[in-house]
Amino acid sequence: MVSGRTPGPGGGGARRHGEPRRLGEILVPALGQIAASDQARAYGAWTLAAGDQVAGGARPRNFARGTLTVECSSSVWANELTYLSADILRRMEAVAPDHPVKKLRFVVASVRSVQEPEVPAAKNEPSHARPVPGDFGEARAEAAGVRDERLRAVIEALLETSAEGSGQTPREATPEG
Repeated sequence: MVSGRTPGPGGGGARRHGEPRRLGEILVPALGQIAASDQARAYGAWTLAAGDQVAGGARPRNFARGTLTVECSSSVWANELTYLSADILRRMEAVAPDHPVKKLRFVVASVRSVQEPEVPAAKNEPSHARPVPGDFGEARAEAAGVRDERLRAVIEALLETSAEGSGQTPREATPEG
């Protein structure tokens, strides 16, 4: 419940200031305003007109002054959709005649918005540490469980290279058993 001034239950008199209100009394009108906004109608029209295939490579990013900016996963998508913008606007008009979009603008997504943010590594830790001799046996045993033959061969070659760099011979790095 939230404080504010609204009619009481049953449409009675006004609530006193500071009297609790149901959350629904606040959210329903706010959500109605958001749904009726130009931006929401623009995004909705884009979604209906673009279809699933295009939605996989492009998504609405901003709507201002009649222009819907669409963020594309690559320059190829942005270029192709720019050429198709008149067709897309016609489709938007057909599926959502009341949409406010007058122009489409396609931009390439920045790498940061496409990828998850990276967690910076601690500065005091080395970027890679050489495994201690006992680790090679365990690592080889784990590598043996890799089903993909090519991946397993790469892992084993890397283990062999690491074992040689540590001063061990490949035999010493192989698990006993």
